[in-house]
Amino acid sequence: MRNKNQLLAAICIVIGVIKGYSQIPTLNPFFFGQKPQKTNVTLTNLTSIGQYYADLQWNAGNIHLKNGDSLIAYYMRYDLVRNHLEVIIDTKIMAINGSFIDRFEWFSIERLRPEKFVNKNQYSLESLTDIAGFPELLVDGDVKLFKCKIVFAPRQATSPTLVNDTDSEIQVLEEYYYEKEGEIFEVTGNKRKNLDFLERSSLNKHLKENDLRFNAENDLIKIIQYVNDK
Repeated sequence: MRNKNQLLAAICIVIGVIKGYSQIPTLNPFFFGQKPQKTNVTLTNLTSIGQYYADLQWNAGNIHLKNGDSLIAYYMRYDLVRNHLEVIIDTKIMAINGSFIDRFEWFSIERLRPEKFVNKNQYSLESLTDIAGFPELLVDGDVKLFKCKIVFAPRQATSPTLVNDTDSEIQVLEEYYYEKEGEIFEVTGNKRKNLDFLERSSLNKHLKENDLRFNAENDLIKIIQYVNDK
């Protein structure tokens, strides 16, 4: 079996040709018809489709670019390895490199909820070099909760928190992080360490009364919502 570096190097071969600076409709004509507003964006022509995504489904949502422009109600997928969004424009699949994107959000039909992804360089997460460029912001507020994904070769990995299987060679590791006043803390299996970071005296009692745990995503969301409400 190829080692991690060889495998990821093969995955990360440039798969696309830069099309250049383009103007495309700000509002997806499929939903809104032809409108005069245009968005300035640098697009890439794809020659092949990726394998590792934040979500395999095509979800409709909004893309907010670093230049201040936006694309509204476009179908997209986020490629974890290449750090770009695949976007359906007219009848073509184009890509927007993550370096041009501030944040994006979509509505997941599968999970029936809106999901927001933010450029890690806008937060203290920029120091976490292994995670994908756009963590999911699960909870916003004084204390933020992020879900971060890492593409890795199992033989090279340490014990993960939660893992989604892909194939025998590559898997996607999911890790959860709190951010508070610019400080980043990885959610761990150690309940006491988590409680110490969150610094809420009533939290332990709340966890027991509501049977909430730090190893389930829905519980993590409820815990941070409680913390931010106090």
